[in-house]
Amino acid sequence: MRLMHPHLLGLLLLVPAAVLAYAIAFVARQRALGRLGNPALIQRMSAATSVPRKVTRAALLCLVLGLIGFALARPQAGARARLEKQRGLDIVVALDFSKSMLAKDIYPSRLERAKRELEQLMDHLSGDRVGLVAFAGETLTYPPTTDYDAVKLFWRDLSPSDMPVGGTAIGRAVTAATEMLSRLRAEGGKTRDQVILLLTDGEDTESKPLEAAEEAAKLGIKIFAVGIGSRSGELVPEVGDNDQAAGYIKDRDGKYVTSRLDEDLLAQMASKTGGGYLRADAQHFGVEAIEGALAGLKRTESETRLVKQYDEVYEYLLLPALLLLLLEACLADRRRKAKPVGAQAALLLAALVPFLGAWNPLERNNRATEAGNASMKSGKAEDALAQYDKAVTALPSDAAAHFNRGNALFALSRFEEAGQEFLRATQAAAPGLKSAAFYNLGNTHFKNNKYEDAIAAYRRALALDPSNSSAKWNLELALQKKKEEDKKKEDQQKDQDKKDQDKNDKKDQDKNDKKDQDKNDKKDQDKNDKKDQDNKDQQKQEQQKQEQQEQQKQEQQEPKLKDDKSPDMREIDAVLDNLEQSPKDLEKMRARLRAVRRAPPAKDW
Repeated sequence: MRLMHPHLLGLLLLVPAAVLAYAIAFVARQRALGRLGNPALIQRMSAATSVPRKVTRAALLCLVLGLIGFALARPQAGARARLEKQRGLDIVVALDFSKSMLAKDIYPSRLERAKRELEQLMDHLSGDRVGLVAFAGETLTYPPTTDYDAVKLFWRDLSPSDMPVGGTAIGRAVTAATEMLSRLRAEGGKTRDQVILLLTDGEDTESKPLEAAEEAAKLGIKIFAVGIGSRSGELVPEVGDNDQAAGYIKDRDGKYVTSRLDEDLLAQMASKTGGGYLRADAQHFGVEAIEGALAGLKRTESETRLVKQYDEVYEYLLLPALLLLLLEACLADRRRKAKPVGAQAALLLAALVPFLGAWNPLERNNRATEAGNASMKSGKAEDALAQYDKAVTALPSDAAAHFNRGNALFALSRFEEAGQEFLRATQAAAPGLKSAAFYNLGNTHFKNNKYEDAIAAYRRALALDPSNSSAKWNLELALQKKKEEDKKKEDQQKDQDKKDQDKNDKKDQDKNDKKDQDKNDKKDQDKNDKKDQDNKDQQKQEQQKQEQQEQQKQEQQEPKLKDDKSPDMREIDAVLDNLEQSPKDLEKMRARLRAVRRAPPAKDW
């Protein structure tokens, strides 16, 4: 149970005040009667008045005051989470992330201005499912959802350097958006209008945008194009390390590349689908015009965010209060039959009818949670976090309060803290809230590159809510990232194993060389010993004969030594040559691997 207006519990102080007032009045009346004269005579004159009845009436009135004071605090019970439905459209935002969007003819750049204006547009949406196609030469997609904060986070950190292929393929972006909307239509979104909001400088380099627009028109999908940039052209910045500008892009002839707004192409695409074209410049971006165009489209109901709903309990306090008040009005102080009080009872009933109709004139929207939700809707995550902190302090065991605080922390990119809050929110009893908490927990793990934990969280969310398409999409993405991470670790391990193997091979070779050298040294030593022994045996012979014999021995031994050493030396030289050539071979192999890549487009801006 909770109280909507706990500050109104101060009205309960009226109960002891009323008891004190009745006690003072009773004592004053007794003193006044004592001053009238003979007590026995006065006792006989007031015998018709019943003191117990007077006390009972006073007690009834005090109890009525207590019930009304507690009812005004508006107690609520039976908390349960539900998905609130709102009417909306299906919108896919196709945002150009090519290098030409870094041009600064619109402050601070075409891309940054587009991001800011899109955030402003999404702050005014309610109930619309929004997806994203980020494109350059290829596309990156984010599935449609009503979690606008998640969509903002997806594009907020993206830059042209994150795109796998350069260029501007508007046709591929429109095709990807059309496929995304087609899947939504197959899931049951046929009755609502579907829109592609295309934001680009319109200078297509390698796709067929008009053909893609015709396919969208066949499905009834409207394209609203926003052309960003100047008609005269602007130099395209070259992006260096850390996404910092490093000069301007030049073509193959060494001339600077300029990017011009192709309004004719965008206007034709919008016209083919029955949409509209708007031009953004440094002073006007056209968000208001986009909102006006979207306002006239057909909307249907869709699931949005989780809402915690409570049952009102104050009616159960007002009803007994009314009955007790009627009983007090009908109860007379005298023992004889009382006069009819129907009119008085009817008047009291009429005074309490507004309260029974769930109308509370003292109600004020001052709850911390409501204030936080309003701040989040306005994009003020810092203010929302301050309000949610108050809510968590007041309701430390409330899973919904931790869930809301986690959303605010996630919007501020404080993912570690957000993960802790979502982990607490997974203790919720309501399956819907629990599934949403696991889904958001998976998002925080994904942002922290903890893909294995993210996969486990997404699977728990899907177990609780199998229809959560966003969780399915993110699970596939996390599995892909995990696969890439494992492959990278495996390649690193192979490289390390190869280095270790090369070291071991070199050590073994060194050992073999040392053994061969020891063997040669021993062989030489044996020969020298034999030579000394022969010299001693031949000392008695003639010196000339000895010299001849020694000369003959030397002539016989020298070729033999040369023959013995030559194979070993040749083997050692071969090993050294192989060791010298292996790093070169390895570098050649790496160069071949680097060369096996997709050829860049003719125009990568």
